[in-house]
Amino acid sequence: MCRQEDPSLRDVELLVVGGKRDSRGVVQSASYGARAFGVRSGMPIGEAVRRCPKATFVGGEFGAYRRASRKVRGVLEAFAPVVVMTGLDEGYLDLSGTDLLHPVSLMNFATTIRTAVHQESGLDCSIGIGANRMIAKLASDYATPRGICEVRPGWETGFLAGLPLGALPGIGPRTAERLAARGLREVHQVQVMPFDDLVALLGRDEALALSRRAQGRGGTRLIRPERPKSVSRETTFRRDLRDARELDRVLLLLAARVAGQLRDEQLVAGAVTLKLRYGD
Repeated sequence: MCRQEDPSLRDVELLVVGGKRDSRGVVQSASYGARAFGVRSGMPIGEAVRRCPKATFVGGEFGAYRRASRKVRGVLEAFAPVVVMTGLDEGYLDLSGTDLLHPVSLMNFATTIRTAVHQESGLDCSIGIGANRMIAKLASDYATPRGICEVRPGWETGFLAGLPLGALPGIGPRTAERLAARGLREVHQVQVMPFDDLVALLGRDEALALSRRAQGRGGTRLIRPERPKSVSRETTFRRDLRDARELDRVLLLLAARVAGQLRDEQLVAGAVTLKLRYGD
């Protein structure tokens, strides 16, 4: 999105969005070149600088992201009866009941959607096709960037077999380390392990959840999100700021952005909360 807003960034291979090099912010997104150095969303900018010192660091523009997200959602809603966005740049389509339209494969249909998204928003996207949300998400990750991956019903265990356990939802870095310490690193190890052995290793509840994921079972129901319970904006200063006038200026800017979103989404707030972090 930043490359669309600023053409001078289009040929920058190492790009990190979230804040200037000396800021205290966090990474919002990173180019594939920067990701190869271990830069990830949510990482402190300082850590991203250490991992990828030659990258170009720029601030993000949330308003531009929201406008682009609306365009993408508009395209998706023209193709599917149910669309649930799980973030500005990610969503799920429920195509249940369209089997007669796509009796064999959804690949051609997905290609049409990808082309329409690019034509309307100028953005590329990857698409994963699966019988449940987990498989669709993992297929999309596999297809990134700009690809399409379809995992047809019955192919789930084979698709998952070669993945590390850390790729499964709910398996964060610490859990992956704990499982690795017990000899479990790949999905196929869980798939072939007798369930009683897995229970003895992890306990029944964790073993059952991990086994279900490794076999490709996941939720299929898409629930439209409720109206947001809160709308917020925040910022992190490069240095401790104590000037009251400067703080007022920043507060006015953040309040204007919150008010703008409330108007756009036709929401009314019942209370206003100010969160302030001190230097200590």
